[in-house]
Amino acid sequence: MIEVAPGVIRMQLPIWMPGLGHVNMYGLLDDRGLAVVDPGLPGPKSWRALKARLKTAGYGVKDIHTVIVTHSHPDHFGGAGRIKRESGAQIVTHKAFTTWSLEESNRRNRLPTEKEAEEAERMAAAAAQALDIGGEEIPTIADHIDDYEGDVLREDPTEAQQAGSVPWGGETPWGGSKHPLPPLARRLAIRALRRIFAPPRPTRRVVHGERVKLANRDWVSIHTPGHTIDHLCLFDPEHGLLISGDHVLPSITPHISGVGNGADALKSYIQTLDLVAALDGVRLGLPAHGHPFDDVPGRVEAIKHHHEERMELILAASTALGPATVQDLAHEIFPKRHWGVMAESETFAHLEHMVIEGKAERWEDHGRLLYRAA
Repeated sequence: MIEVAPGVIRMQLPIWMPGLGHVNMYGLLDDRGLAVVDPGLPGPKSWRALKARLKTAGYGVKDIHTVIVTHSHPDHFGGAGRIKRESGAQIVTHKAFTTWSLEESNRRNRLPTEKEAEEAERMAAAAAQALDIGGEEIPTIADHIDDYEGDVLREDPTEAQQAGSVPWGGETPWGGSKHPLPPLARRLAIRALRRIFAPPRPTRRVVHGERVKLANRDWVSIHTPGHTIDHLCLFDPEHGLLISGDHVLPSITPHISGVGNGADALKSYIQTLDLVAALDGVRLGLPAHGHPFDDVPGRVEAIKHHHEERMELILAASTALGPATVQDLAHEIFPKRHWGVMAESETFAHLEHMVIEGKAERWEDHGRLLYRAA
């Protein structure tokens, strides 16, 4: 637990999902207690760590009056519902926040016991490993939001569109299974994930440009779709702070999935990278993973360059292979240890962007999408 800016402390919480190690929960201190941002995964292990970090800072759960969730991945929203139950805190998200299990979780009439929660946590960790999913690849947002094209000022998705969310499994848009486990194993894994990944019901949904009072000053909500369609950053113009969630990370690039993030997820992401880089006076990024970092505009340029290089690799691979599937191209540009649904969904996002830009062509052949360089 360290102070990273006036009235802002950073508390690391453990993550048992593959590939990340921790999530940063930020505490925004004021005369009422504190607000927290992204209170970690659900489950007993993260909850015990959350209470220990708060105690080190001189607070308890009941001192939390607000929870801000940057986006609908469980390593960010996991503790929000329990905090709300124990302290009465309001939960703040972007207006588009939703997950496939939201309505199901609202129908639950009994909370799990501590023993049941620990067992669900163990099963969910094993399921996440078996399904080859990390904290950045939980497909929680609606798979078909056709009227979203990456303009942060456009109208938000409707409730009916949000209700189109789907769980793990099933077919990918490019052909093939999202998670090719045997049917019984997939059902058991999904059941474990459903039990522990029940999302909270927000009490306040904000839109782009709205002011939120935190740490005794006004922060501005910045809608930053790309990683997810509901991703929310917060900007403190007084001190130049950007709570960047998973939108801008200091040493890794966030996963950009072509599934569930609108017609052109990569375009949305690039547009909103430029948006946060242009914030007047931005000086310090406070990410959900990794350490706080300065030079937000410089980091944005590095991430954009990464995606430009990725598209150049895809074009070169497509030219060499001729007509190819998403899986074929993903295998050309990702090392074998990273093959799987995450590599394919990000390759799909790049290919769809290139089709829209006129740099690639797409057609369907026996239920699979084929691409080639234009």
